[in-house]
Amino acid sequence: MLSLIIKDVLVQKKQLIFAIVYLAFVLVAFQGMGEAMFPMGLVAFTYLLSMTACAYEEKNKAELLLNSLPIKRVDIVTAKYLSMILYTILGMFAYKVMTTIINLVNIPLKTYPLSLEIIIGSLAVVCLMTGIWFPIYFKFGYMKMRIATFVLFFLFFFGSSLMTSFLKTRQDSQWVEGIINFFESQNDFIITLVLLSIIVLYMLLSFLLSMWFYNKREF
Repeated sequence: MLSLIIKDVLVQKKQLIFAIVYLAFVLVAFQGMGEAMFPMGLVAFTYLLSMTACAYEEKNKAELLLNSLPIKRVDIVTAKYLSMILYTILGMFAYKVMTTIINLVNIPLKTYPLSLEIIIGSLAVVCLMTGIWFPIYFKFGYMKMRIATFVLFFLFFFGSSLMTSFLKTRQDSQWVEGIINFFESQNDFIITLVLLSIIVLYMLLSFLLSMWFYNKREF
């Protein structure tokens, strides 16, 4: 399984550089988004790498080769999900390096530290997006879903900031106020545990659905 993850990284070294440049572009071009800037950049970073790895496989008929080898399909699916986690960590690391350089050189750009709230919020957006896209990919393949892929990307890229703005304007509504009161009444450990549990459960359901679709595909 490790070799499958390494393969996904090695086949897109140029795309990794592009994703880092794109993340830097987001930091500069979306200054007005405030803290939502980082989730947007991380969504773009992770999605580009995950999507490109799948596109390369289908373009080069790698799926046919993998399924002709003594490799379990569950390992192929698991490798994609683990690769997504790796890309997310790389994106956070790249952001940290960029913001450190910006602050050291005194570049007139607004940056935000990677607080626990920002990390969990960003992770939630990335998982929500990939949790939807991976089952679609394992059901239909990349080429058949190219349009849906880009629609989903832009939906989550801009949706993360729109959702933040929407929640701010709805703070007085009963359901939003109830959620805020619940989290405000809990300590940080409980809040983190609840949010991570929701993310893990969601990704587990996504993984099981991807596995079910992929087992039914014929190559």
